[in-house]
Amino acid sequence: MAGHDENFRDSSGLLSIIMGLIVLVAMSCLPATIGWYQLFAG
Repeated sequence: MAGHDENFRDSSGLLSIIMGLIVLVAMSCLPATIGWYQLFAG
């Protein structure tokens, strides 16, 4: 049986929160990004 480490911290929860916030901001900026692209692409 594996030993139990009391000082182990799992940082995957924090990483998923940060990634979620990045995706939320990116999705809200997507229409503006498409608009700027269409404006400059002609």
